[in-house]
Formats: sequence, structure tokens, C-alpha cells
Amino acid sequence: MCDTGNARGRSFCRRCGASLVSTAQQAARPPWWRRWRLPRQRRRWGLLGRLLTWLLVLALLAGLGYGAVVLGRKATDAVRDRIAKPQPVHPVSVQASSSARGHPAASVADGLSNRYWAPATTGAAAGEYVELTFPAPFRLLDLIVHAGAATEQEVFLTQARPAQLELTAWTQDGRQLRRTLRLADRPGEQKFHWVVGDVVRVRLTIGADYGAARGRRVALGEVEFFKRP
Repeated sequence: MCDTGNARGRSFCRRCGASLVSTAQQAARPPWWRRWRLPRQRRRWGLLGRLLTWLLVLALLAGLGYGAVVLGRKATDAVRDRIAKPQPVHPVSVQASSSARGHPAASVADGLSNRYWAPATTGAAAGEYVELTFPAPFRLLDLIVHAGAATEQEVFLTQARPAQLELTAWTQDGRQLRRTLRLADRPGEQKFHWVVGDVVRVRLTIGADYGAARGRRVALGEVEFFKRP
């Protein structure tokens, strides 16, 4: 203190700048930012904030749990699909939009490569189909298509062959899944990988063909399906 006279009410000395407020008074007076907040309003928003925080945490945990279940199941299926050894599955019934005499729909699932299904009409056969129904839902992994009338080249070329097949699969819960199969114009098996769960029915519709002409029918020799054990 410099003993300079200062007017009452001043907080600091007008000459040396020393504080004129006692230490006890300074300790008793809260800082301005504490004096500015309203305690009652602060408590009310504190409760609401905690409630919102808990709701957010619960929603986040529920989302994480659902994601873990769904993604976990998908991850498990992906691993099982990769390591599984596919097994053949056979239909209980086969029908077609139409069938030529001596070439019924059942020929596509009889296990014989020298028999084939062909539509009743000759020439282009776009829209004609063969449909297979299975005894129980299964997880489809692969299918093998044998196009044409036979595996021998000279017999293979005597009839037209499908160039494109529209594959439709029905699942147990009524969903329809579609895929286009594009075939090479050659005899022998052509393998396709397509994973679909709970399949109960499959339809193969001719979309395009090789060598269709008057007096020649589009021949589909054999279709094999393979499931996950």
C-alpha cells in the first residue's frame, strides 16, 4: 500500500494499482461466470441432458446389437458357403411352358446327357421356360447347365441351343430373385455360381438362342443344382 487516498468504492489504488478489496471479500465473491448462470435452469437442463444421453446410449446399443446379429449371420453364411462341399439336389417335379413330342420337361433333370427338353414350336423360342420344384427349401450354391441336344459335337449342332437363360428363383417366403445366364455355344457342362437361401422353385426361361431356324428346336439337355449341406 502506498497510503494514497482513494475514494470509497474503488477496488484498486489509483496510484499503485494495489487491490483495495480484502482477501476474505475476494474469497467470498464467486467468479463472474458462476454468478452469470442460473442454478435452477441449470439443474433442469442437467436432468434432461442426462435423460437424452441415456436414450442415445440405449439406441446405440440396440443398433450395435442388431448389426452384430445380422452381420454375424451373414459372415457365418459366407464362411460356410466358401468351405462347404456342394451336394446335388433333385427336383420333385418339372414342368414347362410347352414340350415337343419325345422331349418332355423332365428330361432336364433325368441325369442323362443324350436326352433334352425342347419347346413344342420350332424356330426362335424366346419366352419358353422349364420350371423345377424342390421337396424342401435349400441354399443354392451352384448350378450346371448342359445346352444342346447332346455332348457329341455332331449331334449338338443338329438342334438350336440356348444362348441366354433368364433364371428366376423363388424362396420359401415368396421372394423372387433373378439372374441372367449367358451360355457359350459349345457342348458340355457350363457352371454358374449363385448363392440364394431357402430356394423352393426355379424357372429357366429362354431369352436368346444359337442356330434357331425352321425345323430346328432350341434344346436344353440337363440342369444340375447343388446346395450347401
